[in-house]
Amino acid sequence: MEPLNVLIVDDEYLIRNLLRMRIDWEKQGMRIVGEASNAQEALEWVDQQKPDIIFTDIYMPKMDGIELSRLILEKHPDIKIVVVTGHDEFEYARKSIQIGIVDFILKPIRSAELLTVTDKLKAMIGEERKREAEVWKLRADLEQNFPYLREKFLLQWLNGTLTQMELREKAVFFNMPMLIKSCDIQVAVVEIRGASQELEEPLILLRMKCSDEIESFYQGEPHVVTLTDTQNRIVIIVLNEAVDLTPDGEALIRYLTQSYPCSVSMGIGRQHGCAEEVEESYQEACRALHYQAFVGKNQVVYFEDMVNYSEQPYQSNAELLQQLQFCISTGSSARAVEVLNDIFNVSFSSVTQFRFAAMDVITECQRVVLEQQIESVQVFNKEAWVSILEVDHLPELRTRLEFYVRYVSEAVHSKNEIKEDQLISQVKAYLEDQLGDPQVGLASTAAFFFVSPGHLGRLMKKETGKTFVEYLTNLRMKKAKTLLIQTELKGYEIGERVGIRDPQYFSVLFKKSMGRSMNEYRQHKS
Repeated sequence: MEPLNVLIVDDEYLIRNLLRMRIDWEKQGMRIVGEASNAQEALEWVDQQKPDIIFTDIYMPKMDGIELSRLILEKHPDIKIVVVTGHDEFEYARKSIQIGIVDFILKPIRSAELLTVTDKLKAMIGEERKREAEVWKLRADLEQNFPYLREKFLLQWLNGTLTQMELREKAVFFNMPMLIKSCDIQVAVVEIRGASQELEEPLILLRMKCSDEIESFYQGEPHVVTLTDTQNRIVIIVLNEAVDLTPDGEALIRYLTQSYPCSVSMGIGRQHGCAEEVEESYQEACRALHYQAFVGKNQVVYFEDMVNYSEQPYQSNAELLQQLQFCISTGSSARAVEVLNDIFNVSFSSVTQFRFAAMDVITECQRVVLEQQIESVQVFNKEAWVSILEVDHLPELRTRLEFYVRYVSEAVHSKNEIKEDQLISQVKAYLEDQLGDPQVGLASTAAFFFVSPGHLGRLMKKETGKTFVEYLTNLRMKKAKTLLIQTELKGYEIGERVGIRDPQYFSVLFKKSMGRSMNEYRQHKS
């Protein structure tokens, strides 16, 4: 810590000199940088130099030390003031503590008392400066992280995880008073995609540039908030009905697609009556955005255009959709079609509603395709999706959907069959390698390949026509036959080589499998 600056105020030179000479100020980490013989002189000196510590007498002409201290502390509350007083002034000096004076020392001035006071002052100032440094560091950290904290708050608000009180408190903290006022609110979600197959880093940079452009577009508009959601989409929140997202969205898409090698899709939710309903408008905008694959690139999709609100809105059947996804993911095309029929065995009141149902089915198909990494071109055929959703008659729609569901299910089934073939090949090689281990069996082999014993047993029967035990026994007997022909090993030694340690059991098993005993087989070997 830098030496602390000390000012001595006393109308008597001898007292000022005595304070100078009583202790080694430099050793105490302090330096006397000035003296004043009266209060007025002291006030001028403080305004110019602002010392850390002041030692002042009480009785001085025109203005006493108590009044001087009061005036100094009003302007500079961090300065530490010590009053120098005599015994007859003690009660008066003690009252001075009420105005913020740190301590007092009695005349005659003793070195030990002065050292005690200066040690106290040094510790006090050191602790205050340490706390002040910590506060400044916290402020700097807060300032540095403020954009991140603001973004986190906006995401919480967008996802409906804040209570009304939390929303108000944080709106005040982040200086967003428009969130507190009753206002109309509407949300748009913008998805940016590269014009070609982009690597992740260039795509991130592209999205950042587009985000900056959208922020610039709304710069100076206090009722528009922009952020990036967890899906790397740009969210525009409008808190004033005077801001019209319809022409804004079309203008932004034109500008961004002309300025950057990208495609831009925007979904717009309905207008709602207060800030607490932002989540509903956001979810509507996201749902509208899901239609981009069907309406084409560089389009604005309005949620209001998707549903006729004079009717009961379409409700997805989550349970049936989950069943559909399961059937497709297991390659059960017949069962998947049955579930598809269950989904459509409801009363639709408009073309819009059964198109919603069709989109749900296509979404589940695509979820399976992505999870199982099906690479067939047909399952990603956007023209096929559009042709399905453009159908105006429910029977034809169901026919096209059934074909699509069967196609995806069979693609999954074909891939699963390849996986099963590969598994059985690996199991066969494993059994060949572990043939001499008597502990090898269905359970241990299934555990080695992280499948259930029942599943492995069924696959072995399907692929080889034999049960697991039959296949393993046949493999051991073939190996035993080879050893019997090619070596002079004894029967029990051959049994050990093929994983059967019991000589009697091995002998019986060999005869049962080969139709003759080992001795007979060896005598008749060619």
